[in-house]
Amino acid sequence: MKHFAKSLILSSALLLSIITPLSAAHAAIPHDYSYKVQVNDELITFPDAQPFVDSSNSLQVPLRFVSEKLGYEAHWEQTDNVLKVTLKNKQNTVTFTTGETTAIFNGKAVTLSTAPQMVEGRAYFPIRMLADILHIQMQWDPTNHIAILDEDGQYHAPAWYAPTYQKVIEGKATAYTGSPAENGGHPSIDYFGNPLQVGTISVDPSVIPLGSKVYIEGYSYDGLPSGGMFATATDTGGAIKGNKIDIYVPDNKAKAQQFGIQQVKIYVIK
Repeated sequence: MKHFAKSLILSSALLLSIITPLSAAHAAIPHDYSYKVQVNDELITFPDAQPFVDSSNSLQVPLRFVSEKLGYEAHWEQTDNVLKVTLKNKQNTVTFTTGETTAIFNGKAVTLSTAPQMVEGRAYFPIRMLADILHIQMQWDPTNHIAILDEDGQYHAPAWYAPTYQKVIEGKATAYTGSPAENGGHPSIDYFGNPLQVGTISVDPSVIPLGSKVYIEGYSYDGLPSGGMFATATDTGGAIKGNKIDIYVPDNKAKAQQFGIQQVKIYVIK
């Protein structure tokens, strides 16, 4: 890659029609991890199965990760496509069966407004119902899509805030490495002389100004965050024109070439 002079970058002010400006009130980035669960001040990590909203508009969450965070042991019994789950700690015992709207809490039947579900072998439970059964105060943050379980009885602020974006670009992406041949003879540094790292992208500054923070989704590559990634526009390149970006990957050139040319969506945050 070859770096452009700053004067050339500053003189270029044309935005392509592919950029869609938003109103003054920025919108939240729409991405796959829309729903989150927080216990006290800590977000729960869902490594694969994710929370979802069911047909009755209830937020269903993978039970295992939530119950562990709340200090409950889970015992599972599966018969065909039905899971019977018992949660236990020193004070309480809760038993429920997927597909059924009755749970047993400390020996007493509790009616659920929506049934727990089994999806791909995992038990999901409506989070508000779980909080009610366990007598845990729950806050719902509609802006950041976070269910906050105040297990300690205190109110807690969201531990994650949905970023906002100024414009969205439908574009193409390629990948590059730290090879001097790809960086104008300079090994592993960006336009500003900073070390290349995951999250560095090369841009056309007339489309995405240098220094911009962005969120990228739509790519597929082993070695980059799955689902999407935040990045910073700190590099330029002779072949990077218009609605195209080059994403740094910490791999050799042969592997980076496997990235090919991919269609991506780029949210310019600031």
